[in-house]
Amino acid sequence: MATNVGSVHRPILFALIAFLVAVAAPAHADVRAVDAALSRAVETGDLPGGVVVVRNGADVIRYSAGHSDVDAGIPFEPDTHVRAASITKTFVAATVMQLVAEGRVNLDAPIETYLPGRIHGDGIDGNAITVRQLLRHQSGLPEYFDDVTAIPTQPVTADQLLDSALARPAQFAPGTQMKYTNTNYIVVGLLIEAVTGRPATDEVTRRVIAPLGLRETYFPAPGDTGLRAPFAHGYEREDGVRTDVTDFNASATGMSGMLVSTNEDLSAFIGALVDGRVVPPAQLREMMQTVSMPNRDGAMSYGLGLAAMSLPCGVTAWAHGGDLLGYHSVMAKAPGREAISVTLTQDPDVASVSEDPRADILTALYC
Repeated sequence: MATNVGSVHRPILFALIAFLVAVAAPAHADVRAVDAALSRAVETGDLPGGVVVVRNGADVIRYSAGHSDVDAGIPFEPDTHVRAASITKTFVAATVMQLVAEGRVNLDAPIETYLPGRIHGDGIDGNAITVRQLLRHQSGLPEYFDDVTAIPTQPVTADQLLDSALARPAQFAPGTQMKYTNTNYIVVGLLIEAVTGRPATDEVTRRVIAPLGLRETYFPAPGDTGLRAPFAHGYEREDGVRTDVTDFNASATGMSGMLVSTNEDLSAFIGALVDGRVVPPAQLREMMQTVSMPNRDGAMSYGLGLAAMSLPCGVTAWAHGGDLLGYHSVMAKAPGREAISVTLTQDPDVASVSEDPRADILTALYC
C-alpha cells in the first residue's frame, strides 16, 4: 500500500504487561497511575508498545508496555531510540531564541530581512511575515505536505521542501489566524543557517543538544532511513494489517521533524527548557506567550515552539507533541513538577486531544 505524506507528518499532539525500571522514583510521581495509564493505552488501543520516562532532576523512572520489536518479542530497553517528529520544533525554536537573546534575530522583523527574496509566491510576501509568526504558526504559508503527496524516497533539502510549499497559494494573511504548518519550521531552519552561517542541524546540536548532554539525540544524515540501536520499531495499520514502518526518509521532514532521540533525553530537554536552563528568562517568557490552537478542544494553546496543555485538574503543562508514521510522542513539564516524555509506536487513532492516551498519561502524572 502506498503511503502518503499527509498521514506521515500530522500536526496533532498529541499491554500486554507493563514493566518498570526505576532509578529512585521522583517525589511527586504516582507510579501506579502512570504505569496503569500506559498499560491501558497499549492494551485498549491494541498498540504494539509504548514507553514513558518521568524525570525529576537526575532521578528517572521508566515504564514500558508491549514490545519494541513485536515480531522478535523484544521489550523496551533504557535509551531506546525513537523518531521525535515535531518535537524537533521545540529544539529549533530554542535555538532561535538564543539568537534573539544575542541580538542577532528580531522576533518582529520580517523574514525578508534574513532571507531576502526567498519567501514569495501566490499571496505570499516575505516582507509581511515576521519571525514570531513563523514560530507560532501564524504566517499563512502553505503546507509542503498534503494527503496526496508521495514521500520522497531520496534525500531532499530544505530549499526543495520550501519550493514545494511556495508553489501553492497562501492559506491566510499573516497574523490573522493560527494553523499548525510544518513549512514554518523549514523556513526557521533556513533562518538559522542565514544568521549563523552553519547548517541548522549543527547549530541546534551545538547550542542545545550538546550543552545538555543529550548523547542519544541526533539528526540523521541524508539518506539515513534507520535508527541507532537500541531502537523501537514503528508500526501502523495498512489495510487493517499491522505493518512495520520504521524505515523512513527523515530528510522529508527537515527541521520540522527529523530529530531522533530517546524518552530519557526528551524528558531532560523539556525539563531544562521549562526550568530556564536553555534560553534566558526573557526569551522563555516569549516562548510561553500563546495563542489558541484551533480544533484542540480548548485544551491547547501554542507559543513559540512550545504549547500550553490544560489538564482536567487545572494543571497547565508546557509541552510539544510529535507524530510520524510509527512514532507518536509528547514531552511535557508542569512548573515545579516532574518532566515526562511518552512514545507510542502506533497511531492511537482517536478523534480528539481529550481522547488521546498520551493526554491520559500526562493526567495520571500531574493530576
